[in-house]
Amino acid sequence: MKRFAILALGALILGLPALSSATFAQTATEAQTETIFYVENMTCALCPITVKAAMRRVKGVASVEVDFDARTARVVFDPSVTDAAAIARASEQAGYPAAVQG
Repeated sequence: MKRFAILALGALILGLPALSSATFAQTATEAQTETIFYVENMTCALCPITVKAAMRRVKGVASVEVDFDARTARVVFDPSVTDAAAIARASEQAGYPAAVQG
């Protein structure tokens, strides 16, 4: 119990979501989808940061990896919470139109 309290406090200080046994159980059972987006308009080093932040703000997105050279973003998300269209819309609203690749 002491370790859990230390982990929860550390997560709170770092701004991470609270850790609980319910969170671990939920994460382990969720089906996730991985989609690769082609992202337009990325021309500088800050562009991938902006794209990643915009996509990460979509509820249900677990991770985003942006490849500046390939102009792509690999997104892992929970399809019961969001979809590829919502993630692409978030990128577009940040100024970087995105389309599902393939």
